[in-house]
Amino acid sequence: MATYKGISFPDHVAPLARHMHSVNDHREALAALSSTWDTLALLAQLSNLKADMTEVRASFAQLTNELLVCLAEEMLELADGTLGHQAQIAVDVLTRNLFERTADIGFLATDSAIVDACVANDPAVFTALRERLRAYAARYTVYRDIVLLAPDGQVLTRLVDGFDGRSASPLVVHALRAQGGFVETFAPTDFCGDAPALTYAWRVEQGGRPVGVLALVFDLEREAAMIFERLASRDEVLAFVDAQQRVVVSNDAARLPPGHLMALRAGSASLRLGGVTHLVTQRQGRPYQGYAGPGWSTVALAPVELAFGESIDASTPVAFSGEDVFSARLLDVPVRAREIQRRLDRMVWNGRIHQANESNAFSRSLLEEIAGTGRKTKDQFERASAELLTTVASGLLGEARFLADLAVDVLDRNLYERANDCRWWATSPVLATMDAAAACKTLAHINGLYTVYANVLLFDAHGVVIAASRDTQAEGRQLTQPWVAECLRLRDPMRCAVSPFEPSDLYDGVGTYVYAAPVLAGGQAVGGVALVFDSTPQFEAMLRAALPPTPGSMAAFCRPDGTTISRTAELPMALPAAVLSLAPGQSWSGVLAEGDRCFMVGATAGSGYREFKTSDGYAEPVIGVVVIPCGSRIDRPLAAPPQVANVPGGAEIATFLIGEHLMGVPAGEVIECIEVTAAVRVWRGGFAQRHALVLRSGTQRFGLLVSELGPVADMKLTEERGLTGRGDVTKLISQLARSGSVFIPVLSPDAVFGGASS
Repeated sequence: MATYKGISFPDHVAPLARHMHSVNDHREALAALSSTWDTLALLAQLSNLKADMTEVRASFAQLTNELLVCLAEEMLELADGTLGHQAQIAVDVLTRNLFERTADIGFLATDSAIVDACVANDPAVFTALRERLRAYAARYTVYRDIVLLAPDGQVLTRLVDGFDGRSASPLVVHALRAQGGFVETFAPTDFCGDAPALTYAWRVEQGGRPVGVLALVFDLEREAAMIFERLASRDEVLAFVDAQQRVVVSNDAARLPPGHLMALRAGSASLRLGGVTHLVTQRQGRPYQGYAGPGWSTVALAPVELAFGESIDASTPVAFSGEDVFSARLLDVPVRAREIQRRLDRMVWNGRIHQANESNAFSRSLLEEIAGTGRKTKDQFERASAELLTTVASGLLGEARFLADLAVDVLDRNLYERANDCRWWATSPVLATMDAAAACKTLAHINGLYTVYANVLLFDAHGVVIAASRDTQAEGRQLTQPWVAECLRLRDPMRCAVSPFEPSDLYDGVGTYVYAAPVLAGGQAVGGVALVFDSTPQFEAMLRAALPPTPGSMAAFCRPDGTTISRTAELPMALPAAVLSLAPGQSWSGVLAEGDRCFMVGATAGSGYREFKTSDGYAEPVIGVVVIPCGSRIDRPLAAPPQVANVPGGAEIATFLIGEHLMGVPAGEVIECIEVTAAVRVWRGGFAQRHALVLRSGTQRFGLLVSELGPVADMKLTEERGLTGRGDVTKLISQLARSGSVFIPVLSPDAVFGGASS
């Protein structure tokens, strides 16, 4: 533990506490109240006031420390959690993207045009092949270069003009030795200008003999910039770092240039960078379908001066119990503050009772000051507690919104690849022959690499299936769906047809998307390639990757009409218009109620990826939704006792609440108020609060359970009239006490005791 401004904070929090403006504001307010308590305690001793404030003062001091520590830790956890989500999403999105690249290189290396060019070793063939590489890059826009090399390293052709000699890069040797697998490297290569490049290579074979090496150079800088731009705010820094903690690429090359060695320390929440202290977190990539990525992680940083800025939406107060999302410690703070206040109320109340009918004005004023300071302290705790709960709730709503954005972004990125796949595979020379046997072999190879498809089909100009990758029973079937005719009408090799998300007999009657592109010959469609997306497990995996850790959380993809595309569980409520009317790229978050249960909901409408759904003319709005259960509705709290002004010359009445009813009893009839330490079941169900008034009736003493204590005040008494005969309770009322417009029934201890004993 380390002390800052008199408060003992955990070591990892103390250096950051001074940057938490909310913590410091509450600390200063509570410190001022603490000084007032010290003064009042001294005055109480000097006046011989029968009120020992030692325990209450100590309890307030302890709770002050715990409250401020809790507030600081929760603010740190919220800020760290936000950075952590950004870091985790960044590296996971990159891993998913690179997984697709491993499939791309495996299929493209078997492309017959590439294999034939390697065997022919003819410059004219290489020139023609370059056009095919351009066509490939026009569909798969994630590559900045494609290089074909001979087994000896000689560059045969490439997408972008550059090095055209014999490469000495170890990548060529590694690819030739890797039979039936890809080689992934991030290292300088001579054919990439000796700068580090993320490259995927596969040896090109004919009859089992290596005839070349194909290398796909991933456009890492552009892709990283797109990922970081979507995730990071203006002042945050995101960077991919390698296993040696060296920066691969970041969104701020001035602060974190490529090659910079990060001085990360295990367990440390902060890092000095450029003379500025930053909050820092690091997240490792998670494997996707067995692919672990290049071994990178993401580091996220935010200047501490800005990391704990005011991001609380106080317009939506916490109106739910929160046991599903708030820690027990968090929920315990306001409970303990109220309990300390009850003890203080009893102390002040008993002090007034003990001075009943006395004229010690100083003691009365002192008790009133103690009571007032207690209320101020309780109010300060309640404000801090409410802000604490709102801070956490705001963070959780942001998390739900953030994860919904992740889910729909992953969906758009995934379906972008599907549109690319069908358009490229439709250009396959093998499939263009419409030879069933050769096509079946090619489609099976494709589906073995691209495992996100339930089936890949080749159909002719009449919509009859010629070959299938998996479900061979589809062969010979006539396809009559509207997307088939749309596909066969296409003449542009850069276009494809996509079915609506709907049940398909190609997918066992379950909802899915089917992507289809025309096989063109002489400018006419002689058939088409159809990809049946394996939607059920793929969409569920996307949604589960976006689930927050809160038990019972759920996620879904839905359409603007409210129909569900996929979900991890049945949503507990209908989605409001605010969600279903979101425009592409817009987000929403809020708390929704269904019955007596409350749920935090975050939603984002997909906005496409690269050219997909942005400039390709394809429109299929999908909304990602994340739902987090957050407990039950909070019932309206009991009304606080009204302020009662003293009436000169009045009788002293001790007031209290039973349920929501304010009542009183002559102060002289009260011996004291004590704490009830066990739950006591009361009439008509429920449990009493922890106050019991000890009253006297003649020589007898008995206890009266009450909900809360009110003020002890001088009030004018009037005889009750018109209440007799209106029920059992009215028999217990002897008089009415009045202070201004406030009338309070005054119970008769004799009647109460007599009624209870009878």
